[in-house]
Amino acid sequence: MKNIEKALILAVSATFLTSAPALAAKYEAESATLSGGATPGADNSASGSKFVNMNGGTITFPNVSVENAGKYELAITYRADNPKNNLIKVNGSTSQTLAFPATTSWSKAIAIVTLKKGNNSIAIDKDWGWISVDYIDITPYTPAPFSISPKPVTPNPTEGLVKLYAFLVENFEKKTISGIMTGDLGSHTLGDDFRKQDDVEEIYKRSGKYPALVGVDFLFASGPNAKSSWNMEYTTKAIDIAKGVWKAGGIPNFTWHWKDPLDKDDAFYTPGASNGTTTNFNFADAFVAGTTEWNTESAAYKGIINDVDFIADFFLDLQKDGVAGIFRPLHEAGGTWFWWSINSGKQFAALYRLVYDRMVNVKGVRNMVWVYNPSTDDVNGWDPGDSYYDVLGIDIYNRSGDNSSNAASFDGLKAKNGGKKILALTENGPIPDVAKMHEDVSVWSWWMPWYHTWNSKFIDQTPDAVWKSNMEDDRILTLDKMPGWDKYVVSSSSSDPGTTRLNKVLTSKAPEVRHLGDRTRVYNLNGRAVGNGSGLSGERRLPRGYYVTK
Repeated sequence: MKNIEKALILAVSATFLTSAPALAAKYEAESATLSGGATPGADNSASGSKFVNMNGGTITFPNVSVENAGKYELAITYRADNPKNNLIKVNGSTSQTLAFPATTSWSKAIAIVTLKKGNNSIAIDKDWGWISVDYIDITPYTPAPFSISPKPVTPNPTEGLVKLYAFLVENFEKKTISGIMTGDLGSHTLGDDFRKQDDVEEIYKRSGKYPALVGVDFLFASGPNAKSSWNMEYTTKAIDIAKGVWKAGGIPNFTWHWKDPLDKDDAFYTPGASNGTTTNFNFADAFVAGTTEWNTESAAYKGIINDVDFIADFFLDLQKDGVAGIFRPLHEAGGTWFWWSINSGKQFAALYRLVYDRMVNVKGVRNMVWVYNPSTDDVNGWDPGDSYYDVLGIDIYNRSGDNSSNAASFDGLKAKNGGKKILALTENGPIPDVAKMHEDVSVWSWWMPWYHTWNSKFIDQTPDAVWKSNMEDDRILTLDKMPGWDKYVVSSSSSDPGTTRLNKVLTSKAPEVRHLGDRTRVYNLNGRAVGNGSGLSGERRLPRGYYVTK
């Protein structure tokens, strides 16, 4: 920590509220309530020599008692012949979908759940079913504070990017940006108001509000048919919408379903991943055999570079007009349904770095927030490196009507990345309910349901009442709540790397507060004094955010 006399980092977490580590509370599966076909079994290797075969049923632990409301780690000791996903329900509501990797010995699957003070019920409910459960452990969960860079990874960023990134950092963990992905652009006319686009307008019909973030896709900008008149028109409309969104004070978000760089197949899906056209393109052909060094003379490498340069030129066009945005290349890393994820994590990381280096360092793209989007919270095996992306995102499609916060994924991403990046729900079906996000202390930077057009109907997966209540909530940023990029001012304090986001509100029991003397002044990032050390004890609380003491 540099210049500790000048700035004291306040990082308060629930750890300071307990004087000693809490012991885990253990609940045996054979003592739980079994339904829907779940049956008890015997095995000397299990705790108490007994366990439960879930089969196609449900295992409910009806009397999980905790002394304090808050987040807890749920450790499920289980076995599974094959990988399975199952639902975790807390007090009757779905908390999350939890992955149970294949294991022939008793292993633990970890979830983070929010429990109320006193008695709670926790159920492992069938999604795929067919796991064996020995017991569960419950222990208090203490998340570490986020420590996010105040600057984007892009060197010499444009003014628009500086503002956009600062806005994301400022609002992260406090407010969530509402979004929508666009699909069918047939009704959009160049120069027309983007609010009339069918997906955007559909959210307005449900809620009376327009989303602040609008996604567009370079879906038809690459591949063998990219130069057809219809495909070119689609991409031109997408760029036109992006410009309109930025001008209105919103955030354009770019996805790229990248089709075969060799222009042989008009597809991005791998064989077996789609009933339609697929591609056999293997980007490993662009490497020197046995390495992740690029063979710049290979056809695969040249095809990749041609496509990257083509997309970069769209960003440069936006850059000339002062437009910034969010770019999510090579999304759902690790998912073998896209050609860019069919090889190893190291090869994927090399490809991501190539896209970044080519666009930023060769072409001069300086106006994009970069997103790394793994397909699961197992981020580390595919991570291109902290210096190549600003935001860590994940795509989650809950069942229709399931507006849970997806706290398990939030906590999983944070833990595996060390809390160094903004976290976003980069694609989703039902939106995470704002009340649940804040209750679970899992407040995503933004969410973006997939498009409603082309008969996808993803907006229908969230009830109209939930749409309305969320979009009207002050903790959800809609287009009318955005400051306007011409009016938004970046605080000079936000560029100070000696600040860290508070993980919890300050309380009288926190040692960091108790040891601050009367002469210690606490300031927010706008330079406004919010109190002195002694004045922050007792019942005085500060909202979650950045603070500096002098």
